[in-house]
Amino acid sequence: MPAPRLAPGDIPQKAMTYILHGLRTIRYGEIVLVAQDGVLMQVEWSEKRRLDCWQESEDGENSYTERALADLAARIRKEFGLLQYGKLVLVIRKGRLLQLERTEKQRFTGLDGEGI
Repeated sequence: MPAPRLAPGDIPQKAMTYILHGLRTIRYGEIVLVAQDGVLMQVEWSEKRRLDCWQESEDGENSYTERALADLAARIRKEFGLLQYGKLVLVIRKGRLLQLERTEKQRFTGLDGEGI
């Protein structure tokens, strides 16, 4: 049986748990949420291992309070909800969420072909 289709802008709890786990464990890297038709299609996660910070990256999880994680989850949901097509990139530096980058793609049809 196929998985139920997600509502536009929705991030299921299982996906959010995975995202928050990444925020707690990645020292340097990115978590990317990909939207198509406003629906979360995939979550990508990449971690960079900086040699000048190797020791500190093995110390375990980053120290976010439960309240801070709840606030971040709400902000991530809000920003992702604004996307139709594109990516929301969570940039992590020194174990902290540094910025959110929202890249939206817009599709045009009927202009010398179908799409961009």
